[in-house]
Amino acid sequence: MRQFLSLAFAVLLFGCGPSKETETTKVKLPEPIWVPQNTGSTASLRGVSAVSDQVAWASGSGGTVLKTTDGGTTWEDVSVPNNAKIDFRDVEGFDANTAIVLSAGLPALIYKTVDGGNTWDRKYFSDAEGTFYDAMDFWNDKEGIAFGDAINGRLLILRTSDGGETWNELPFEQRPQAKDGQGGFAASGTCLRVNGDNHVYIGLGGEEASLFYSSDKGETWNKTVTPLQSGEATQGIFSIDFKNDLEGLMVGGDYRGDSLTRINAAYTTDGGASWFPMMAGMNPGGYRSGVAVFNQDLILAVGRESCDYYRTGDDAYTPMEGQYYAVSVSKTGKSAWASGSQGRVATLAFKKESPQ
Repeated sequence: MRQFLSLAFAVLLFGCGPSKETETTKVKLPEPIWVPQNTGSTASLRGVSAVSDQVAWASGSGGTVLKTTDGGTTWEDVSVPNNAKIDFRDVEGFDANTAIVLSAGLPALIYKTVDGGNTWDRKYFSDAEGTFYDAMDFWNDKEGIAFGDAINGRLLILRTSDGGETWNELPFEQRPQAKDGQGGFAASGTCLRVNGDNHVYIGLGGEEASLFYSSDKGETWNKTVTPLQSGEATQGIFSIDFKNDLEGLMVGGDYRGDSLTRINAAYTTDGGASWFPMMAGMNPGGYRSGVAVFNQDLILAVGRESCDYYRTGDDAYTPMEGQYYAVSVSKTGKSAWASGSQGRVATLAFKKESPQ
């Protein structure tokens, strides 16, 4: 019975079946929309971190880091100096003063600021051949984890327990073992996601859409194979998010475009041990590089060519205007931000119906 109820709830939240509400009983809720903001940047922004309805950070190409403390009315360029060739694919903002950025490619770098981006201190450096970090996330203000593509068959895993001041590599024999040619997608900083106090998930692509998951902050790992599109280097899991300890969602597809994407979403009701594809017609509208659950009942899915949303009780995903790489919901759950190419940043708002 518990499994049946959990699956039934997933149907409502993740769009695996039609709504049971009739048109006469359904209450029309305000439509979620992305409201673009002027950042003054032309960087490709793959990282975004929502702190609150006033504070957000974004990061990307050219060593770019941006910050707003007034809800996006103005954005400040607080880029890391002397890093014009570095692409910061992920950012974790803790408040208006504290943030950490992670680079993709060589050299592999992690920087931290505690004064709002006025100064940055380098906390990690590696120029080892093959090093490519994809994403990071934090359980709390002190404990965090980052991962990179496999070297000698095993993923790179970094962890911190002091707020990013120091980072330690997980011993080789404890790291998840990837298939040849498999890797993560540093498309939004969310192919790695922590959940609860101890759980962490890593999604890969390529030959197989594998998910590695740990319930002890990365000390030990399990693996499951998901139904997301795979088989090519451009296909797999791009983003993961959870509603609670058991129910979660992943999105992805083929980053070459919407038209080449088929199976782009799956859901779990058992904490990530098993994943199920959406029913035909219930998937997001194309390739999706970012997903986030907002306010418990709204799913925001973003992609380079198109975006959409799904709300509890809807019969399908609804298109949203905008083209974004990444999406982030604040820890309070009251605000959401998206980032994309050419310095694009947007905040989530709700469009109210005009009075008749």
